Amino acid sequence: MGSKMDMLPIFVYGTLLPEQPNAYLWEGTAVSQQPAVLQNGRLYDMGHYPMLIEEGNEAVQGMALAIRPTDYEEVLDALDELEGFDPSNPADCAYVRLHREVTVSNGRTLQAWVYIGQARFVNGRAPIPNGDWATYAATKGNELDDWWQGIDSVAGLH
Repeated sequence: MGSKMDMLPIFVYGTLLPEQPNAYLWEGTAVSQQPAVLQNGRLYDMGHYPMLIEEGNEAVQGMALAIRPTDYEEVLDALDELEGFDPSNPADCAYVRLHREVTVSNGRTLQAWVYIGQARFVNGRAPIPNGDWATYAATKGNELDDWWQGIDSVAGLH
């Protein structure tokens, strides 16, 4: 899995994308952000956020964030909390944080941290078309922003 302090870019694909309800957790700490794609994944609609499952041959659209080293641990802690990920007990988490290869817009590949869900949580959930949460979320209007008010973690909401 790699240690927490492997300062890899972080691939975000849902409510952590720019202009999404949880982008505030990293905004102001990124030294770069590049459009990126994760291959062989599928996004599912969990109601107010997506879950990425490693299956199929679709591409998941997202962003690769390089976080300032002085902010890295604090940002990763905040993202782990949001996703309900406990590095000391990953088997009991709906999302795990893993190293995966992503492709950035210039065609270069890089290793990044990615929060990946466990397939058992998406039974009966609808796939998100084209692996593109931002476009999909735009159809929901203010519903997402309103729901996220006061929510600090998706742990236990699946």
